[in-house]
Amino acid sequence: MNRNPYYFLALLFILMLFPWDASAQYNNRSRRNGTQIPESGNIVVLVGAGVAGVKSDICGSLGCNEFGPVVSVGALYKLTPNFGISGTIDYVKLGANEKDPRQTSNISFESEVLAFSATAVLNLWDSYAGSGNYRSSRKRFAVPYIRGGVGAIYYTPTSYPGEGNLDDSQTTYDPEREYPAIAAVIPFGGGIRFRINNEFSIAPELMYQITTTDFLDNIGPRLGNPGNTDHYGIAVVKLQYTPVLKNKIFSKKPQSR
Repeated sequence: MNRNPYYFLALLFILMLFPWDASAQYNNRSRRNGTQIPESGNIVVLVGAGVAGVKSDICGSLGCNEFGPVVSVGALYKLTPNFGISGTIDYVKLGANEKDPRQTSNISFESEVLAFSATAVLNLWDSYAGSGNYRSSRKRFAVPYIRGGVGAIYYTPTSYPGEGNLDDSQTTYDPEREYPAIAAVIPFGGGIRFRINNEFSIAPELMYQITTTDFLDNIGPRLGNPGNTDHYGIAVVKLQYTPVLKNKIFSKKPQSR
């Protein structure tokens, strides 16, 4: 297995060890200056959609992929302005046609995947503009972030002969194991969050999923490469909703005398 994903996870762990006290510094300066702006809540609701591609025994490139849809829902809990914990549920449809001339099995497959994951999310920039000891009350338009964690997938593949669609095939191959099946997954990747207003943001995101199964394409070690497991990647655009908390002390109108 390629070791590069583990280097990424090690880097993410190291970055998580740094203290992130920008929020406390900003609040202290706000109190000293006698100003206050609406603060975002700690809970962020996530919904998204996109496409997915697979890397398996019969397909290791973009050319053989039959890209399927992705639908994602989840939530993010912000522990600090720059770091949070996210939980997501993704529905993913994978598919590919075997187009490698070195292979003669003439196999295609489709696989429906339900993925559950918990990831750490780290902003690479402060959400607010400014640098050094100065932190502006103006939020940045774009903030890049990285994600990494663990999860599980619940999947059901179907393999069949030819290069057409599963619905058009008159024959399907026998299952290589009992389905639905469960496997562990290590998701990692990142994206860029674009701010619309205090409540809504849009975040294009790329994630790569390393699984512990070799059966996403219904081709296990008996027919495929016994030294590799199947992976898949997703490209999604997420809508993020963050409820805004109004500070009653500072938003209270002065009483007329």
